[in-house]
Amino acid sequence: MLGDSSPANTPSGMGDGTVTKVLELQKLRENEGILAPSLSLPVLSVGKRGKRCQNRSLDCRYEPHTKIRKESLLQEIANLKRDNSRLKSINNEVSTAATDLKDKHQGLQDAHDWQQIILETIGRDGHDHEIIRKLRAGETSESIARWLCQQQHISSNLHIVPPNDRSLLDIVDAFEHHFHREDGLGRDKKSDTMRIRWTEVTASKTLLGHLFDLYFTWVHPVHMLFSEVDFKESFRNNSETYCSPALVNAICAMACHLLDAHDIDDEVDVDTLAKSFMDQARHEVLPKNYTLLTSVQALAIMYLADLSSGRARSATGYLRASVEFLKAAELDGQSLAAREISLWGIQTLNTSSTGITYQKLYAPEVSHLAQFQHVDIQGDDQVWRFYRTVGDQRELPVRPSYAIMTACYQAALFRIIHESLNLYCGLRGLATAEAVLIIYRRYIDWEHDLPSILQTVDVDVQPLPHILFLHVQYHVAVVQHLTPLLQSGHFEGANLHELRRMVVEHAQKGVEVLERYRHLYSTRYLMPLLSFCIIHLGDALIRYSPDDPPASRTVEFSLGLLQQASVGFPICGPLQDLYIRTAVDCGAKLPPNVEELAGPLGSYGMDDILDACTRLDYKQPVDQSVRHIDDNLAADWASKWQDIVENPNKPQPPRSTRKSSTSTTSSGGVDHHMRIASLLNE
Repeated sequence: MLGDSSPANTPSGMGDGTVTKVLELQKLRENEGILAPSLSLPVLSVGKRGKRCQNRSLDCRYEPHTKIRKESLLQEIANLKRDNSRLKSINNEVSTAATDLKDKHQGLQDAHDWQQIILETIGRDGHDHEIIRKLRAGETSESIARWLCQQQHISSNLHIVPPNDRSLLDIVDAFEHHFHREDGLGRDKKSDTMRIRWTEVTASKTLLGHLFDLYFTWVHPVHMLFSEVDFKESFRNNSETYCSPALVNAICAMACHLLDAHDIDDEVDVDTLAKSFMDQARHEVLPKNYTLLTSVQALAIMYLADLSSGRARSATGYLRASVEFLKAAELDGQSLAAREISLWGIQTLNTSSTGITYQKLYAPEVSHLAQFQHVDIQGDDQVWRFYRTVGDQRELPVRPSYAIMTACYQAALFRIIHESLNLYCGLRGLATAEAVLIIYRRYIDWEHDLPSILQTVDVDVQPLPHILFLHVQYHVAVVQHLTPLLQSGHFEGANLHELRRMVVEHAQKGVEVLERYRHLYSTRYLMPLLSFCIIHLGDALIRYSPDDPPASRTVEFSLGLLQQASVGFPICGPLQDLYIRTAVDCGAKLPPNVEELAGPLGSYGMDDILDACTRLDYKQPVDQSVRHIDDNLAADWASKWQDIVENPNKPQPPRSTRKSSTSTTSSGGVDHHMRIASLLNE
């Protein structure tokens, strides 16, 4: 206990200074909670000296006892040790927290890496639906990513959506939004609710985008039935000026024939999906909308979709309706350029269908119009990429498509084909030597006048598929234009040999283009009407040149092309069957793997054939054409050849349907003016 502060209790020898220091030490210890229980110090009054100092008149200079100083230092050491222990405890806690944060950060980084692998794979490697299924089943990102890595090598160079701390399903939604924005069909934020529901078949934006990309890569450049730029703009802006539910569903129905099975859910097969789109397209074409240009376009595409499915008889009705309603089609806000693209696209499709399947020509007369007067061909900035599966639109390089330029020259080609069909149908009177050669000269001039970008078909420059198709159509057209002359019975000897050589040369050139196409792209994405081109060219070779190349090789080549295309186009099966029958009739040796290429012989019956050709044969009905050939055609051939083919600038007399006068040159003689080879090789 501490004593009071009376002088009686003050130890002797303690002056005023000593008392003051003791009081300060005591107060310090009290403040710090340090008080030695064994220490009892008397408290001195401040300012008074002890007797000894008073008697000697000395100032009181008190120094604490050594024992007291030692005790104070020990206590201070104890305090420091306790503070140090407390700091160590805090430091351990901070260290533990830092380790936890580091582990958590590493865990987030690992999760990000796994999710990034999944995100980069979605839409590119064909595992979309399996990924979504695993996510909804509760599997972790790590397990899904490891599963993907076992499937194939996955590169990590794509950064689309930062995962942050969201669930992977949110990332999937964000990816689909990004995908829409990239394919040119994405909608503005204000219209994400899709005020116009373009289709009831699917709500998947990714699937729709994929189908559109397939269509605009493989179908649209070959059959340009509407303006791609205007269509996409209307689709983005929820406008029905250039887009409609009927048109969207027709496009998707056609694109399904280019769709691979792994691109959709296992529960729905491609055929069912195509049928669903086709059913809704039919449902959307209402009588009140028949004259809308978008309905006319949809009907034309429905023709292609039904023909691809091997339903040519019903498909023909759609095409005829499209041609008929085109005459009265309402622009309804569409530009003259957009209407012109549709006008020539549908006219060309109708002529192609008629010429390739040999139907009676049904088309509005538009030959007096110049094609693509209002379309800016040089300003076309559309691009093309080798698109096949989701993800290609981000990874593959792009090239100028020249699709509008190709469509323009295709329209010009089919104007000539239109005239050839009318000639052999008797609509222009008898097919005289002059009439036949004028059209032939137009074919040669058409090829000669092609722009350089459309002329080159060498593999080295990798010509685009629609440019290769354009050349295939050209060679088929020339073969069909000359074939009736071969079977007319009017030619013989050297002139007959020259005609045969012309047909064979064009057929061989057409086959060479098809070979280049197969080398560059494969015929998986071949359009249905071009499947007919394959067998027409092959037919000409095995019929008129069975030894060069060998007929068996020609048959194998043609069947192989059709087999690749048959994956998405059932129409190819009956065409293979018909072509094999022709090969047998011509005495051609069938390849040993014929059943591997075309299935069991005779697998297709009458209805299958009619649903492929609307006739029971694919061959040109030459017997009908021969009736309209002038009996004096062969006699006039040499002189007209010189006037029209070799000297095309010489003024021609007015065309007449009267029979030509008999020439003194025999059709069986060799005429030096008939230098066809030099013309073909210009």
